[in-house]
Formats: sequence, structure tokens, C-alpha cells
Amino acid sequence: MELFRKCKNLIFYAGLEREEFSELLPAVREENRATLTLYSRLGAVMFAALFITSLITGGFTTVNNPIYLTSALVMLLILLLVKHAVPKQPSLVMPLIYVFQIVLYGFGVYVSLLHAEKPAVSAVAFLLVSPLLFYDKPIHSALLTAAVVAGFSMTVHVVKEPDVAATDLWNMVAFGLVAIFAGVFMMKIKIRALAQAKQIAHLSETDLLTGLKNRNHFENRLGEYPALCSEKLICVYGDVNGLHELNNTKGHPAGDQMLRTVAGAMMKRFGAEHTYRVGGDEFVAFRTDRPMEEVETAAEELRQELDEQGYHVSFGIASVEKPEAVMDVRSLVHEAEQGMYRAKQAFYRRPEHNRRNR
Repeated sequence: MELFRKCKNLIFYAGLEREEFSELLPAVREENRATLTLYSRLGAVMFAALFITSLITGGFTTVNNPIYLTSALVMLLILLLVKHAVPKQPSLVMPLIYVFQIVLYGFGVYVSLLHAEKPAVSAVAFLLVSPLLFYDKPIHSALLTAAVVAGFSMTVHVVKEPDVAATDLWNMVAFGLVAIFAGVFMMKIKIRALAQAKQIAHLSETDLLTGLKNRNHFENRLGEYPALCSEKLICVYGDVNGLHELNNTKGHPAGDQMLRTVAGAMMKRFGAEHTYRVGGDEFVAFRTDRPMEEVETAAEELRQELDEQGYHVSFGIASVEKPEAVMDVRSLVHEAEQGMYRAKQAFYRRPEHNRRNR
């Protein structure tokens, strides 16, 4: 039973569990998008060059012209769709990859049939190389390869001389099996490498205590925020009061629990995507294109919610609106931080929180 499960995961999910593969899909699509952009551009240039060369050497009547021109136009169409349609609909990238592969296979088969007296070479080459270019479920790649082998075999059986057809059939079946098995195990290696790279990136950008994005991720993303809002960007800067005292009186586990509680509450209010732990007891959250009153209300409700649990957080809030010649996000964060310091000073001026009374 365990062997069956491992084989199933190998064929369908490149050796990962189904949930792991699903979590990796955004990264897989992004890698495929970048790779397809490169190869469709190269394909368009290659087929266009073949078409132009054919025109120069043989004129308009050359038998290869239609396949060169059609292939170049399809590659150009794929490139345009990858650049303009895939960003809006990422799931389109795999159908476009299959179209790209079918064009390569079709070209290889066509060239092979033009030289019916010779064994196929280009079709075999594309059969071996194409499954290794992209990330995909091994079962999909294997089915496409098998379909190409079956279609080519039936075609050469009809078109080519029996002795040449027999050679082509043997080559396509043999190399088709090699392509399938090599594709399965190469895909396992590639997918696992991608999963490990994603895990390393996650660890480098995540605060392990709270699960929030860390200071490193915060610094790397600051420059993206002007493009993420169309009207207004709001920064909420929070600082936990009394962390040092709690660590001293009840120990660091109690302080860690306080930080996790505050982080979870901020994540719930402001979303995990734009909430960061930027210091030992400091947190930053961004909200885009929301009314200032809404964010202020959320921060006040959050403060009261934490007060009821015995934790106290001082918040500072600042906003910047478009249009701005240059939206200075660092200045926005600094302004919110100054507001937090003012709130913190007011908190400690209250007699029950004044450190000098302790």
C-alpha cells in the first residue's frame, strides 16, 4: 500500500504529497511563465529566420514556407498571451505550454515526412528535449509524449516505405519510453529543488516566533507599495508595552506568548500579506485604498481587544495619498512610528503604568 502511494505521488505530484504540490503551484506557474517567455521568443525568432532564409534561397513556392510561417506566428501569439493574458489568468500558462510543445512536435513530424526515404531525426530530438523544458505533473507529460508517439507511428506506417517506417517506429517507441521515464525522474528532481528553494525563501522572510513576515521581507517590499495602491496607502505602527518587564517578572515564555498573541491579532485585523514584525516588540501593517477612519477604528478595537487579555500596545497611524510625484514609503513609516512613540509616552504618563511608581 505504501509503495502504491509513493508511485502515485511520483506520477501525479513529482514525488510530493498532493497538498505540498498544490502549495507549490504558484511558484511552478511563475517558473513556467518565465521559461515559456524565453522559449517562445526563441522559437518565434528561429522559425522567422527559417522562413526568411527559405524565401531568399527558394522563393515563395518552397514547400517548407507554410510550416515555417505558421510556426513563427503561433510562437509569436504564445509570447503575446504570456505577456498580456497570463498575468491576469495564471492558469493559462499550462495550456500555452502544451500548444508550444505541440508546435515543436508537429514541426518535427512534418520535417520527417518531407524526407520519407530517411529515418526521422528532428521528431526524436524534440521528443527527448521537450518534456524537460517545463515544470508539469509527470502524468501529463507522459500522456502527451505517448500521444505524439502513437500519432507519429500511425502516420509513418502510412506514408513511409516499410523498412524506413519500421526504423522510425522502433526509434519513436524506444526514445518515447526513455523520454517518459527520464521526464518523470527529472521532474521529481526539479520540483523538489523548487520546493526547497521556496522553503528557504520562506524561512528567510518569516519571523519564526510569530509567523509574520520579518524585517528582511519588510525592507525588500517597501518599494512595491506605491504600485499596490491607486488612491491611498496607510501605515499602522504598533509597539508592545511592557515586554521587558514581563520577561523579567514571568520569564521569556510569557513574553513570547504576548508577542504571538499581538501578532495573531494584527494578522487577523490587517491581513497576513501586509503585516510584519520589524523589531523585538514592534509591528507594522499596511492598508491600501481604505478610509482612514476604518483603519483607525480597527486599530482602536485591536488595542481594546488586547487590553482585555492583559496586553498593551501603542499604535501610530499615518497615510499618504496619490497623486504624489514620489511616494516616500519610508517617510510614511517614520511618521507612523513617531505617532506610536507619542501614544507610548501617553500610556506611560498614566499613573498605573508609570515605571517610576514601580
